[in-house]
Amino acid sequence: MKYNPDGQFYKVTTTIFQFTFLNILYLLSCLPLFTIGAATSALFEVTIRFADDERGELIIGYLQALRTNFMQATASFLLLLFPIVALTYSSLFWFSAETILASVFALLLTVAALYLFIVLVYCLALIGRYENSFKHTLKNAFLLPLSAPVRSLGLALIPVTAFCVVILFPVVKMLLLIFGFSFVIYCSSFLLLSVFRKQHA
Repeated sequence: MKYNPDGQFYKVTTTIFQFTFLNILYLLSCLPLFTIGAATSALFEVTIRFADDERGELIIGYLQALRTNFMQATASFLLLLFPIVALTYSSLFWFSAETILASVFALLLTVAALYLFIVLVYCLALIGRYENSFKHTLKNAFLLPLSAPVRSLGLALIPVTAFCVVILFPVVKMLLLIFGFSFVIYCSSFLLLSVFRKQHA
């Protein structure tokens, strides 16, 4: 078969290889755990750019974004992570009480935790997409779910769906490790782009 660097097969295989390597790089970047926010923000930056047909270098772009976004993304991640964990833990506690009042309270806590999770996703994506102060980025992240509730719910459902698929089909775990995280973030990038475009329309 004749080698054609401009052929569709070459482009597809190159893209798959890049996303696979990007996924591995992302997982390695998350190993200290507190760097998950910076790694996710960097991944959002390159995948949103890719989804918006801006292309660019995925790997080099990721490494540059990881360094550039580190401080803001890490601060946002730690700031929002603790209340999300606290609300989730509290909701599980109240659900275990098995009373109607406790269940209603637990449901409210669950909704609050979900809202903060969506805010976190927006915050990390905004840091990767736009240059802005930490205060304004956080403010915009809290307001976006209210202006685009359906798309925002979709942002939460994409990772939840991926998690459920892994639980139901353990064989998918290997695919998740190979390119799953970068693929999930890439899928989320299209929703994020539609929200961002709506706000700038």
